[in-house]
Amino acid sequence: MKQLLDFSAALLAPQAIKDAGYAGVIGYFSVSRPGADFGAKPLRRAYCDQLRAAGLEIVSNYQYGKGVTADWRGGMDAGVHHAQIALRYHLEAGGPLDRPLYAPVDDNPTLGEWNQLVAPFLRGWASVVGLERTGVYCNSRCIDWALEDDVAQWFWQHNWGTPKGFVHPAAHLHQSEIDKRRVGGIGVDVNDVLKPDYGQWSKAATGSTVNKPEYNEVNRIGRSANSRGGARPIWFLLHTQEGNGTAESLANYLNNPNNGVSYHYTVDNDGNVVDVVDTDDASWSVLEANNRAINVCFAGSRAAWGSTQWLQNMGRAIDIAAYLAVQDCRKYGIPPRVITPEQLGRGESGIADHWAITSGLGIGTHTDVGDGFPWERFAAAVDKYSTTTMKEAVMSLADDELSKRFPSRSKYRDNDNDVDTLAGFILNIDARIHEAHVEDAALDGVAWAVDLVKREAAKGDEGAQATLAQIEGAK
Repeated sequence: MKQLLDFSAALLAPQAIKDAGYAGVIGYFSVSRPGADFGAKPLRRAYCDQLRAAGLEIVSNYQYGKGVTADWRGGMDAGVHHAQIALRYHLEAGGPLDRPLYAPVDDNPTLGEWNQLVAPFLRGWASVVGLERTGVYCNSRCIDWALEDDVAQWFWQHNWGTPKGFVHPAAHLHQSEIDKRRVGGIGVDVNDVLKPDYGQWSKAATGSTVNKPEYNEVNRIGRSANSRGGARPIWFLLHTQEGNGTAESLANYLNNPNNGVSYHYTVDNDGNVVDVVDTDDASWSVLEANNRAINVCFAGSRAAWGSTQWLQNMGRAIDIAAYLAVQDCRKYGIPPRVITPEQLGRGESGIADHWAITSGLGIGTHTDVGDGFPWERFAAAVDKYSTTTMKEAVMSLADDELSKRFPSRSKYRDNDNDVDTLAGFILNIDARIHEAHVEDAALDGVAWAVDLVKREAAKGDEGAQATLAQIEGAK
């Protein structure tokens, strides 16, 4: 039986792992919690590369809190939060896109705790990494509950709360020994491999990424209902046209202010998408809920359709709408998951339709997209795009961070208005340091520096002209 080690106190030399006869590691892709200083949290790219070069397997795992601060005690919001961190460290370390990440339930929760906290935590986790990549470290009883609730598909069993000697048949890994031995001078736990595919990186599929759907997007953004008034959108909503239009003709209708209705997007089954209202603004779609929603309308659709009609008439448009939903969910921090009217009414964030606003919030009378809408097909497309664009999403988050603007911190500033990005500040610092270096050298009579100052002074630069005047005045 293959066995893997998990450890967090310090990094263990790959050769020591091999020499001890183990096949690899279950690594932590989380930071240390307050008051702790775990040397093997998180695993970084250089160490993971060393493990793989030594022929050792890697499985991705996460745990930040413990006991009263356990991660799962934060419910769904904590699941989303911790999964985003786990995903970032996993990808930064070279973790493959299609491998699972095991979430932590390092406890023996009651059924009430499971229903109220753990299951929502795992649903939040799955909303980030995808259900098919959601693993859970838990006891055998929790594996039963997870299978029943369909909130995880990979299982790493621990023995706390598990009947003595029992190994769940659905478990991929079993932590059979804790704190009983040391390898390379470091305390380790031992885990038995129970299935051929237990989430190891080496099993990653090649060429498994899914491309964005093909569609033609046209910008017709002209008017909007108003700004969101500081509110952040928390819902992506689907609508029907109840007519025979195309994305273009419907957009033209919406851009007539006399008609009193608009959506952010229109989409049709010929692969056309029209941007009608900027998603940073509110559209005229769902009355009092406008400032919290992003809205897409299927041009040429009807709420009375059955599932077959939807798939025949809007199959391509459904796929495109799912892709648009995922992109905006990433942009605004909305979990890319379909929610029920009841969940929407409780203020939970996600993807729904106009009926969810009517039923969940009691606003208006619309029933679209109707009972026949193929939600399973749409949800599968959302899952496909949300789990196969994870690297793109992480890079997008990085781009967003770099594009944020900040105020000056100079003590001589006269306001706190944002003036530049972080990268801009760094580049400005570089420019000022180099300019000061050149001008100081020029004032000291260094020939190359004087030539540079003359060059910029001739271009009309006032700073260079002032420096040149000092040089010439000193002669």
